[in-house]
Amino acid sequence: MNDAFLNSVVRGLVTFSAGIFAVLGLGILVSLRKFFLSLREWQTSVFGLERDIAQRKLISASTGLTLLILLLIGEFLLVTVIGPQMPAEPSEPNTADFNPFATPTATLDPESERINTPVPTPTIGQDSLVSECVEDRLEITSPGNGEEVSGTVELIGTVNIENFGSYKYEYSTTGAVDWVTIAAGNQLKIEESLGFWYTSALTPGTYLLQLVPLDNVGNELTPCIISVEVVPEE
Repeated sequence: MNDAFLNSVVRGLVTFSAGIFAVLGLGILVSLRKFFLSLREWQTSVFGLERDIAQRKLISASTGLTLLILLLIGEFLLVTVIGPQMPAEPSEPNTADFNPFATPTATLDPESERINTPVPTPTIGQDSLVSECVEDRLEITSPGNGEEVSGTVELIGTVNIENFGSYKYEYSTTGAVDWVTIAAGNQLKIEESLGFWYTSALTPGTYLLQLVPLDNVGNELTPCIISVEVVPEE
């Protein structure tokens, strides 16, 4: 329960980061004004008692300002470092929009999964997706396309692009495509673990799984997309 509560608190701090930054920024401006007023009062004070009072005000103002700056730095680190690595909350797939007449993704043999040229993903419903899985540059090698998965799934693959910045991996139900970010990373990967996908809370069915590379200025590049079948745990 403690872990769940802590996770909820951290997720809330990340979700409402814009408001928190605004409040902290306003508090820092107010504290800066108090600090400079206290500093001027301390510098102009002459008598001992007057100088002691001014010094106490200066210490109080500087302490409050330091605390707010530390909170601002902590929130920034939480949003930029911890937030991207938090697992996404599982969402219920939207089965109402599933198109029963959509062409299913065929299970490919291991050799055909490794491709060297861009391959467009078939249209699902009204959404046309483009996938570019390139051997030794951008690919998901495990699980394989069309493979059945359950429970905790370790993703193995490669992200080795020019001007690399980071990567993220996401999933979506078929039908109305709505990507949900699972996690992210900022290190090049060559046939290594990209992270984990927790499928226990998902409704069994066909899901899309995409690996999205980002360049060193944060631009999303063409992803590598595969289809997997989530089945109940035995």
